This record gives sequence, C-alpha cells and structure tokens, in this order.
Amino acid sequence: MLKSRKIAVEILAEVEEGAYLNLAVKKYLKGLEKQKRRFAAALVYTTLENLLRIDYVIDYFAKANRIHRYVRNVLRIGVCQLMFFESVPVSAAVNESVKLIAASKKRQLKGFVNAVLRNVAEHLGEVAYPAREQDPAGFLSIMYSYPRWIAQMYIKEYGFDFAWEMLSYHKPEAYTSIRINHLKADKESLQRKLEGRGLHFIPGQYVSDCLYIKNISSVDELDLYRKGLLTVQGESSMLVCRAADVQPGDWVLDVCAAPGGKTAYLAERKPAYLQAWDLHEHRVQLMQENFTRLGVNAEVMVQDATVLRVDAIKQFDVVLVDAPCSALGLLYRKPDIKFSKTDEDLQEIVQTQKNILKVCAEYVKPGGTLIYSTCTINRQENEENFQWFLQQCSDFEADGLLGGLPEQLIGRVKAGGLQLFPHLDGVDGFFIAKARRKKND
Repeated sequence: MLKSRKIAVEILAEVEEGAYLNLAVKKYLKGLEKQKRRFAAALVYTTLENLLRIDYVIDYFAKANRIHRYVRNVLRIGVCQLMFFESVPVSAAVNESVKLIAASKKRQLKGFVNAVLRNVAEHLGEVAYPAREQDPAGFLSIMYSYPRWIAQMYIKEYGFDFAWEMLSYHKPEAYTSIRINHLKADKESLQRKLEGRGLHFIPGQYVSDCLYIKNISSVDELDLYRKGLLTVQGESSMLVCRAADVQPGDWVLDVCAAPGGKTAYLAERKPAYLQAWDLHEHRVQLMQENFTRLGVNAEVMVQDATVLRVDAIKQFDVVLVDAPCSALGLLYRKPDIKFSKTDEDLQEIVQTQKNILKVCAEYVKPGGTLIYSTCTINRQENEENFQWFLQQCSDFEADGLLGGLPEQLIGRVKAGGLQLFPHLDGVDGFFIAKARRKKND
C-alpha cells in the first residue's frame, strides 16, 4: 500500500495549495486498482476530517519549531492510521511512513519521523486536549477539527450542546444523492436499470425523486448519467426547488444557477420560460452542457446578479437566489472547505448576498415569489439576511414555505425560513426562505 500512501500525501499537498479535494482525488486515483483506490481515498478524507486533531497530536510529540510541509503530510497520514485505522498494524503505519521519507529529498529526517510516530503509538492516550469546561471552543475545534472561529460562532448561535452534536456528526455510510430526471425517465424504469447494473440504492428521506446510491465513486462514468436519465444532486438542493412551487406557465429566473442542477429540476414543472444566469462564462458553458445532457430547455447567459438588468424588471413569477455562500452546511462531507474560509470572508459574503437580494427583488412580478437559499449554517448569512431583505424591500412579505415542503419539515419553518442541519435531518445544511411580492393595489 506504499503507492496509496504516497498518493494520499500528494493529494494533501495539492489541497493545501488550494485544489478542490474531489477533483484532486479523481485525478490521482484514476487507474488505481480498487483496493488501493479505496484505501488512498479513505486516508485522505479521514486525515482532512481530523486535520486539526492530528496536527495537535503531531505537535504534542514532535516538539519542533517547524516541520517541512512534505514531512508534516507524511506524519499526518501516519498519525491518521494510528488513531483511526484499526485494521492497519502499528508497524505498517510507522514503517510505510518512514519509507516515504527515505525515498524523498528529506531522507535525513526518516529517524525523526520514525521517533515521532513510535512515540504517538506508545503514548497516544496521554495527550492532553483542551478541556471542555475551561475552553469549550478549543475543545470542539481540536477534537472535531473545525477552525476555532466556527466553533465559537456555533456555540454563540446555538449553544454548546447543539454545536457539539453538529460538529461531531458523521454520515454513517457512503451514499451519493441522485435525482431522477423525469424529462427522460420514470422512477420505476430507472430503478430497474440501476438494479440491473448491480447498484444498491435507498429512497430519499423527503423528496420522491431522490435516490441514494451506495458506494459509487464516479456517477458521471455511469451510462445512465451520460444519457441524462439521472443527475447528481443533494436532497437539500431538491427541497429548494420544491419550495419554489413553480407552476406550469410561470416565468422563472435562476440568478446564480451554475452548474444548473436546480434550474434543471425546475424545468420539470413546465414553466413557460426559464432563464439561468451565472457570473462566469466557463460555468455558463458547463451549465449548458448539463442542460443538453438532461434535455432542459432554458436560456442561459453570463450575468452578474449584483448588476440590475432593466429589461428583466417585474418579468418573472419566480426568482431563485441560490446565493454564493460560505458553504458551511457541507463541511461534514467536504472537509477541505473547513480551511478555505475565514471569519473575515464571512462579512464579505454577507454583503454580496445583500446586494444580490436587493437587485434581484426587482425582477419579481407583483404577486410573484423570491426564493432565497444557501448551503450554509449561520444566522448572519441566513435568517438575519432574510429579515434584512424584508425590512429593505417593504413590498415583500414572508410567504411561509407551506407549498412544496414535506409535512415533516413544515413545523420547523420560522419567520418564513427553514434551516436544515446534517445531524438533525441527515442532509446538507441548507437555508431556504420564501418571500412574496405584494400585488399592486
């Protein structure tokens, strides 16, 4: 498994430099035999999911002022195996890590790596972590590997116990959420096709068009995907579209649409006209490719959602603002996001969201609706921004989300908005809110 470990170290290095984890994993694991591919992927994801705790343990035993980045990444995967991989013998975790150093330009440090890992193996139970009572944010930050500012924010907004449950949550099994594309397939025939290909799946929790496929790493390599019979989409994202409650004949605008999953789902409701925008040309091209695959008829264009289009004012029955956000609602399954955001970034994001809301409200017809959604969990971007919007745009009022949401979630709607939590709902952490423009007197 030396090759798998070497690849894991290379992926960690790329992610540190800003690469997207899913793309780096796909690139490096392509062509690797199944067992090695699974081990390398598990090693990378487990290391990143527990990165701050692993680094805390390394620093506890290394007692070094500075550790070279490559050496630290080798130590990270070694400590990860010692802490979280019960099936890997201690000797293998240590010796294979030393071999990686011996084969590198830092071969003179193989004795250092050997000593640190053997010390970890022998004395791991003696590590003094931050105490829950004295430093609750530090405890959550290190034990569950979330930046301290996120732990502090969640303790302040939701209380320590709720924050603890949320940050400690891990989805129990590897399922990929897909949506049946009713423009090309029906549920029964698609299920038969999946079964015929030996794929195990379970139904969605809230949306009948959702299926969860077990242990499939590359859905896009499936012929059913290439033919457009299904697409990858989270169930929370589908709930946003359900909440929009688009009716046949509506004019619909999705202002931050790429890669187009929500627009494509809205197309199934047979709107009279469907338009999708994105800020970047390459993302608009990707969106058009997805629409072609799925058989979606929509007009796509490059458009900055913060810049008013006069020709679109009061033209749409439904405007969807799935705003750019901090994506904190995805951290439980995309651990690289944890370390790509800061609390300073959050303030910029909040202001961008406000700008988009204020501009895009202009496109809603009297009596029409605006849907505001994010894939994040924090009150500044979600509840507070939505309330700010209602105060700024007095011709809008909260609509309640009663149309389109499943019954088991309606009771959770507060002030026109719904916050989904992974540990409570088993889906991505989304916020969904709906406002209706008052009709002219």
